[in-house]
Amino acid sequence: MGRERQELFRESNTKDKERIIVLAFEGNDTEEIYFSALKDCMYFNDELIYLHILKRPKTDTNSAPKHVFAKLKSEAKDKYNFGVQDELWMIIDTDRWKNLREIVNQCKTAGGMYVAISNPCFEIWLLMHVSDFSRFSEEEKLAILKNKKQGNRRHLEKLLVGALGSFNKSNFETDLLLPNIHKAIFQGKVLDSALEEIPGGIGSHVYKVVEKLIIQPTN
Repeated sequence: MGRERQELFRESNTKDKERIIVLAFEGNDTEEIYFSALKDCMYFNDELIYLHILKRPKTDTNSAPKHVFAKLKSEAKDKYNFGVQDELWMIIDTDRWKNLREIVNQCKTAGGMYVAISNPCFEIWLLMHVSDFSRFSEEEKLAILKNKKQGNRRHLEKLLVGALGSFNKSNFETDLLLPNIHKAIFQGKVLDSALEEIPGGIGSHVYKVVEKLIIQPTN
C-alpha cells in the first residue's frame, strides 16, 4: 500500500475500508461543492472517496485523449496505488470535451477507470434533483441540450434559479438538492434507457457513480 493511500486511510478513520473511489473533475466549483456536500450528508454510505481536480486550461476544449488519459492516470490513479477493487471516475461534460469516444475507450482499456458524462453539462444532474423531466416538452429538452446563454446565465442555470429560488455555480444550497438524490438517480436512469456510453440526448451518467456512494432505500 503506497504512502498516499496509507495516509488517506488513516485520515479517514476507516481503516477497514478496502476500496478507494476517486472522482476526477475539472477545476470548477460546482462539482466540488456537490460531492463535498454528498460526503457529509445523511445519505452517504461511508465509502472512501477522494475528490481530484483535473488541471486543464479553460481554453483547451480538444486535448488529445492520450494526453488527458496519461495526465489523469499519473495525477490520480498512480498517486493512490490503485488496486483491482478501486475505481477512478472522470466527471466530464459534452460541452467541454470534444473527443469523448476516445476517452471512453481509453478508460475501458485501462480497467478500473470510468466516465460519467453529462449532456450538456453537470448542471443537468443538479436539475434532476428538483425538476420532473417527464413534463418537459421536446422544445424544452432541445433548449436544455443547446443550453444557450441568455443574458448573464445559460438556460440550465435559469431553470435551476426557477426551481431553487436562486443559483450560483460557485455557491448554491446543496440542502435543497440532496434530499431528492434518489429522484435524481431515477431520472438519470430513465433518460439513459438506451444505456449509451455517451448520452446522445439530454442526460447525465453521474447517477452511475452516485448510486455507489449512497445508502440504498429499503423499499
